Amino acid sequence: MSTSTTGSPPVATTTAAPARGLRRYWPRPKSVAGQIALLVVAAIVATHAVAALALFALREPWRAEGRPGVAANRLAVIARMLDDTAPEGRDAILTAAKRSLPTLHLGAWDGTPPPVESERLREHPIIERLRDAFGRDLALADLGPDSSSEDPPVLHLGLRTPAGAGLRATLPDDTLGPPKRGVIVFTLLFMATTLTLLTVWATRALTAPLGQLAGAAEAFGTRRAPPPLPRRGPQEVLALAGALDRMRARVNRLIDDRTQMLAAISHDLRTPITRLRLRAEFIEDEHTRERTLRDLDQMNALVEAALAYARDERGADGGSDTEKPLIDIASLVQTVCDDFSDIGADVRMAQARHVLVRAHPEDLQRAVANLVDNAVKYAGSARLSVEKSATGVAIAVADDGPGIPEAERHAMLQPFVRGDRARNLNEETGFGLGLSIVLAIVEAHDGRLTLENRVGGGLSVRIALPGTLAGGVPEGTNGLQPAAGPGGAGNLGPG
Repeated sequence: MSTSTTGSPPVATTTAAPARGLRRYWPRPKSVAGQIALLVVAAIVATHAVAALALFALREPWRAEGRPGVAANRLAVIARMLDDTAPEGRDAILTAAKRSLPTLHLGAWDGTPPPVESERLREHPIIERLRDAFGRDLALADLGPDSSSEDPPVLHLGLRTPAGAGLRATLPDDTLGPPKRGVIVFTLLFMATTLTLLTVWATRALTAPLGQLAGAAEAFGTRRAPPPLPRRGPQEVLALAGALDRMRARVNRLIDDRTQMLAAISHDLRTPITRLRLRAEFIEDEHTRERTLRDLDQMNALVEAALAYARDERGADGGSDTEKPLIDIASLVQTVCDDFSDIGADVRMAQARHVLVRAHPEDLQRAVANLVDNAVKYAGSARLSVEKSATGVAIAVADDGPGIPEAERHAMLQPFVRGDRARNLNEETGFGLGLSIVLAIVEAHDGRLTLENRVGGGLSVRIALPGTLAGGVPEGTNGLQPAAGPGGAGNLGPG
């Protein structure tokens, strides 16, 4: 169905709004490909920056032997070199080691380790690291048993290798463990969190105009006001928004021209039909006069139906909720049932639930009357029900007729499409505008019209409307506004 003829303002298709803030000094690409490339490059740069910071924070100290594990490994290497060297060459190795590793305080030692190693050395993790790195039997002596109180704590050791080389050294007495494990974990978590937030933010900023464009396209053709088209974003999105805006204006113009033409033709036909009716009254042959008047009545009914359809098309806005009166749907449907029962039709209310909604009673009454008229025309009876739904209220009109094949249900909602596919106009088949008028009225009230074949045979037409209040009718009123005029209950002509 058509929308309001008022078009939205044109959208710039090539340029976006002037950049502000940082964008003035750091312009970003205008195309989708450029922005995706920028996102990937930014993620790579951020990853390398965080990795560089992590390497800087976890870099080796200027003197790595300050760490207990490193100092134990290097002391074991020196001890093995001394053990594998002849006695006359050990002094040169020790002198070079003292110059390259001053923090170990290396020196010759001519003492003798005790036969029983102290408990402190046997259970110390640094001593275990030293023995493992040396790989042979190594006699140790604790040269400073009370040195643990020093700040920082150190171990003063005397070593005697299997070849008889003696060596004294000082090792840091710190706890062994992975260096800065907490810093590594924090760095990895920070990197993952930062990249995730950056990617999510950039992706949302890139796809937000697409979502806005999709919402505007989805709202086009419905009764709700379409959201504004995106005015910022990649060039492709802005070009698509401009194309959609121009297409919407063209479609609205075509629909408006079609509706105006239909209304003008239908309105102008009323005058010659009236003149023909006056002339037909002077026809002497009674049989010819009756047939002519019947044809003129059908032509007049067709004109009235076309005018009603054009009126519902052009009045598609339906006004805001504050302009619509509050009505009781059950009372409105019961009024339609009573009107058809008064003319002898088999129409009854099967279930009624009082729900108050804001709507135009004349339009809704015309919609329900059209559905009931179709049910009576094609099935001979109609059963109506009003019940509360998850979003509001549902009006159902059921019959025991032949139903509508599923492949033809969408076509039946189009104007001038009749269920019997007959091209001749007569009172029994109508003009194919009844369901089209119902659809226009339902969509004007933000509702939904569905057609379903019943299991036991027949058709069930359901009108779902957004409800306002559920429960009884306010005291002192029947909840139903008076419906008068051409769209009231008295106008139950064929649909």
